[in-house]
Amino acid sequence: MDKEKLRRYLNGLSSKEEAVEIAKWLNESNSAKEINAIFEETWEKSGNTIHADTKKKHLWEKIDQKTGNKPERKEEQHKYSFLRSAAVWLLLAGFLVLSAKVIWENNKEEGEQVVLTEWVEKSVPSGEKLLLTLPDKSKVLVNSNSKIKFPTSFEKDSREVYLEGEAFFEVEKDPERPFFVFTRELTTEVLGTSFNINSRLARTKIALLEGKVKVKNNTEEAFLLPGEMVEDGMDSSGKLEITSFIYAKEMAWKDGQLKFQKKPLKAILKQLEDWYGVKFEPENNINLDRTVTGTFQNDNLDNLLSGLGFTMNFKHTIDNKYVKLNNNKPMR
Repeated sequence: MDKEKLRRYLNGLSSKEEAVEIAKWLNESNSAKEINAIFEETWEKSGNTIHADTKKKHLWEKIDQKTGNKPERKEEQHKYSFLRSAAVWLLLAGFLVLSAKVIWENNKEEGEQVVLTEWVEKSVPSGEKLLLTLPDKSKVLVNSNSKIKFPTSFEKDSREVYLEGEAFFEVEKDPERPFFVFTRELTTEVLGTSFNINSRLARTKIALLEGKVKVKNNTEEAFLLPGEMVEDGMDSSGKLEITSFIYAKEMAWKDGQLKFQKKPLKAILKQLEDWYGVKFEPENNINLDRTVTGTFQNDNLDNLLSGLGFTMNFKHTIDNKYVKLNNNKPMR
């Protein structure tokens, strides 16, 4: 099992698809031994080598207390029995917090300090955008109907961010700490660059403005250069195809523009609902499949609909958060 997937699962950050995949894997006979090996490796890398045996024993005693396991068995048997117990899997999400707490308690007398990672989660509602400065001074502009999650301080060897929806990143260069963005099945890795990620409606698009990024899913990886884009979720092949992109189409939103290229009115109204935080109620006789091409500046909704309605032959009425669209009667 991929360590990143397992870590996301333990921290409650998995997608639904990943959670189902891991749940199936947990029923396999070799999963317990593999997870135990991962925990052992993580423990050793953490640098807690002083009194490691005592700490591990203390940790498993704590776990036994939580799970009701009897402590008289050998330590290795404790671990495998613990990992095989279906009820105990409910405690795995708190395993990292529990282990950190136990280590901290043991380190009190040794004068060591253990810092627990705290996460910040920001949700951006319809009609709003949010500009954030991350702990490493990287900038992120988060679009409406999106969610971003990041730690209050990044690790020494990596920077990790989780995104649902759309955001534009300007990442500070730091060759010693690669920057990772996790979206659905894709992982984007950068050192210092500017790029846009749009992860909506079961598809993810990553468009690179500056620098270089590596994008990978469960089966392959792709490297992007400026002006290139990769899209995932169009089919089930898992193949990452690199294409060029039009800046105005993929990134105009961050500059306060709406760019439509032969886009159906139905899709445009959905985008305007996200942009302005409203709900459209079109009449049945309005052709929602008619396409539009054009660029609209960040204007108030009334002015934008006046221009769009002139082209699409409709009039509008705004009542708080609801917008009615009526077909213009033909002139006699």
